Amino acid sequence: MLEGVTVLELGQVIAGTFGGTILADMGAEVIKVEPHRGDTARNPNIAPLRGESAIHLFMNRGKRSVVLDLKSDRGLELFYRLVETADVVIDNFRPGVMDRLGIDHDSLKARNPDIITATVTGFGETGPLRDKAAFDLVIQAYSGHMDYTGEPDGPPARVGTPLADLAGGIYACISILGALCGRELHGSGRHADVSMLDSLVSLLAYDGLDYLNSGRVATRQGTAHSHMVPWQAFTTRDGHVVVVARDEKFWRNLCQAIDRRDLIDDPRSRDNAARVANREFVVGELEAVFARMTSAELTELLDGYDIPSSPVNDMAAVLADDHVIARGMVRTYHHPTLGEVRYQPSPMKLSGWQQPDRHAPMLGEDTESVLSERLGLGGDAIAALAAEGVIGVLDPLPDR
Repeated sequence: MLEGVTVLELGQVIAGTFGGTILADMGAEVIKVEPHRGDTARNPNIAPLRGESAIHLFMNRGKRSVVLDLKSDRGLELFYRLVETADVVIDNFRPGVMDRLGIDHDSLKARNPDIITATVTGFGETGPLRDKAAFDLVIQAYSGHMDYTGEPDGPPARVGTPLADLAGGIYACISILGALCGRELHGSGRHADVSMLDSLVSLLAYDGLDYLNSGRVATRQGTAHSHMVPWQAFTTRDGHVVVVARDEKFWRNLCQAIDRRDLIDDPRSRDNAARVANREFVVGELEAVFARMTSAELTELLDGYDIPSSPVNDMAAVLADDHVIARGMVRTYHHPTLGEVRYQPSPMKLSGWQQPDRHAPMLGEDTESVLSERLGLGGDAIAALAAEGVIGVLDPLPDR
């Protein structure tokens, strides 16, 4: 689908790599340009998995790895030459680093007028906090998401996944795809300034709009919803089930399912506005019924009445689920040292397109092949560059 598109990825860990992961899943050739120490996501002490890091194995699947010393003149020149063959450069360095290295958008555009660049940072490349250090947790807190995530009487909570990192990567991917389309239409490359904070502020969605126009601040509701009842998790005999019956047809079906038709006409529960105003009464009536049932019994009952619901699955249940498997959301790639690695692919499903199953590269695995294919360097030249430390290769090159 994106065959023929070449991405040079300078990104590290998650925010600077996830956008490239999605592009690789869509068929782009994504070349990780790494320092000799490698992407810090390779650290096997973080999310360790049989001597590798699960972060690296997930975030860098489908990519090639080239080791270049960008602080050396010869390494920088090799990078410039790669840029001349590429379409996109992604990074997540702090503001000013790309300028200091001489690989900012304007410098790269001088070598390739069509180049598209995307920089993912915590707070963006402009504004008073541009230089503030940021990790996912910092952005989740600063963006307001943590303040209204968690139980009403509990402390703020972070989203379990690294939401800010992932959102930054997704918006970087969207920005790149937009720039690629725009280049076809208008004939020039662009630079994307992607802020993790901007991404999560945007994802405040309608709660943000509501505050901006009414002054109402969204508060922690646990699994419940400020504006809809019932919309939350309920305790069963052996777990929890979420029930979403905000629309009146679902509410009527729910009342019939549990043999409580009296609640349909009760002034405390006859419509959503009444149920929100009398939340404690409505939830209490439902809790008394649901607590007597197992999660499987309750879900089966609600499905029979077409009421949106789900057991609260743990990760083991999700990744073994028949529907998830049938949708192709657990796949396998072969890793050179680990063997078979199972993973969750990108969710895009386009007719006539099959996502590749390519492993996360070993550090410097593709240095020799990329420099040979793209820059025409021979074995002796590559061996000399490796000996000088300008490049890094996976294994010592044989004597030439």
